[in-house]
Amino acid sequence: MFETAIFTIVWGFVIGVLVSAPMGPTGILVIQRTLNKGRLPGLFTGLGASLSDFFYAVITVFFLGLVVDWIEQYESTLQFVGSLAIAIYAGYLWKSNPASSLQNKDTSADGLSPRLKASGILKNFLSGLGITVSNPFIIFFFIALFARTNFLFAASAKNWWLYIVGFASLISGAVGWWFLITWAVNKVRNNFGVRTLRHINHTIALIMFGIALFGFGNGFYYLFID
Repeated sequence: MFETAIFTIVWGFVIGVLVSAPMGPTGILVIQRTLNKGRLPGLFTGLGASLSDFFYAVITVFFLGLVVDWIEQYESTLQFVGSLAIAIYAGYLWKSNPASSLQNKDTSADGLSPRLKASGILKNFLSGLGITVSNPFIIFFFIALFARTNFLFAASAKNWWLYIVGFASLISGAVGWWFLITWAVNKVRNNFGVRTLRHINHTIALIMFGIALFGFGNGFYYLFID
């Protein structure tokens, strides 16, 4: 059983990293906020995404059949809703002024501002959660990873503690990834001026618009053409 626990811890951590690592809308948002506002806003955005990943991992394990049927039934609607959220943020990002965030240099050596208000923390956290949770198709990624690694294959009512170990390891991997990314981006943050940050914002906004348009196109195709 000790070997099973180690197996669960290792694969849980690896899966948490693999789910977070792809540079989708959430990853782009984390990088943008870290560059513009410092490490803490980016980190809390990533933590919100980690909660969403944890939520979908639990659903995958315990409610797989019901959720897959629901996703297939409302696939096009979900693509529209998720794409709309991404498009709205992309528009906000395009219009944003990075100069205002650069004027606030009240950060410690590691980029963690001690004066970030609770409302700001909650806003960053919820936006990361909202954008990530609007993409329930991540469940299929979890299904593939769980099947490939036999993750939690030995867990049962008798060995309930394996569920705790597994899910704790998974969310630790996801959180660890966002710690690493925000730390690395924050290290180069001060090398960028206002104009460079504005170009980065516009580039990221265009990428997010592209992602949103792709989602709208897929949703339209399945709703009205297929």
